[in-house]
Amino acid sequence: MILNSIIRALLENNSVSVTGLGNFSVVHIPSHIKEDIVFPPRNLIEFEHSKEIIGFDFVNKISEWNQIRMDEAQNELNQWVELIENGLEHNKTLFFDNFGTFTKDNSGKIVFQSAVNPQLNIENEGYEPVIMPQKTSIDFKENKEKPIKDKREIIVRKRKKRDRIIFFITISVAAVLMCVLFLKKPFINLYEKIIIKKQSELFVENFEEDTTSCISQLAIAEEVAPENYVESSTEDELKEDNEKAEQPSFLSSNNDLYLTYQKGYFYVIAGSFVKEESALLHIKQKKLDQYHAKLIIHPQSNRIRVCIGVFDNEQEAIHIATMLDENYWVLK
Repeated sequence: MILNSIIRALLENNSVSVTGLGNFSVVHIPSHIKEDIVFPPRNLIEFEHSKEIIGFDFVNKISEWNQIRMDEAQNELNQWVELIENGLEHNKTLFFDNFGTFTKDNSGKIVFQSAVNPQLNIENEGYEPVIMPQKTSIDFKENKEKPIKDKREIIVRKRKKRDRIIFFITISVAAVLMCVLFLKKPFINLYEKIIIKKQSELFVENFEEDTTSCISQLAIAEEVAPENYVESSTEDELKEDNEKAEQPSFLSSNNDLYLTYQKGYFYVIAGSFVKEESALLHIKQKKLDQYHAKLIIHPQSNRIRVCIGVFDNEQEAIHIATMLDENYWVLK
């Protein structure tokens, strides 16, 4: 829309000012000869960079021609100017078809090289560069004429080669950007799953080692303790020992399917279901047997929840739940 509006304004007034960018004007190049090629007359766009220029009249014309509000027209123009400035920050050149190429010189000033726009060259339509005739050199030894090089063909070949290179680079960059855009999230999820899996495996290994060590120490203690130790214990000491034994930390590998809910402890929940069959299927599918998963029912709810750990510290329970799976949560 902006490019078409600039061309239309140049056709009317031969000059147009763009706020924050500079002034565009039409310059007429007469026919001339360069390197034995006769170039026809043509009209090109000349550009003078200046951020102080204010082009309110051009904004008014954009609004009128495109039937939009003044603020919308100003917004469209500002976005186009920002496109040029941001594009030149990351690229050496910025090309617009049938309009021209923007670049930056060493001082940071924006420079513009015009293309031949068909709308600005209606009166020159059909004129093409003409190669001046040259004398044919004769090889007297072989008595053969040397072919004359067609410079116009050379120019066309170079232009086609350049266009193919630009097209290939553009397609390659677009393909890379599309791959990064669509594969970024899957790669991140895969990476997070691998890290979480390794952490959970390490957690399970450490837990099993700690459990084995505790069992070994208990076995040694039972062998060393005297036979009449339990009999000589007072009733209060036995009660205190039973209470300590009942305090849960991690789930044991006993055959009990259900775990009794106790207020004051924090349960790591890996799923919540209406039916027992669904909960057991979930344990099997998610391979939660490695955590000795149990089923637990809260007194205020009839849902069956899959529990993989019990802690007396809420922060520790939340840490374990987050480390194992972002969907796990803590039941108080």
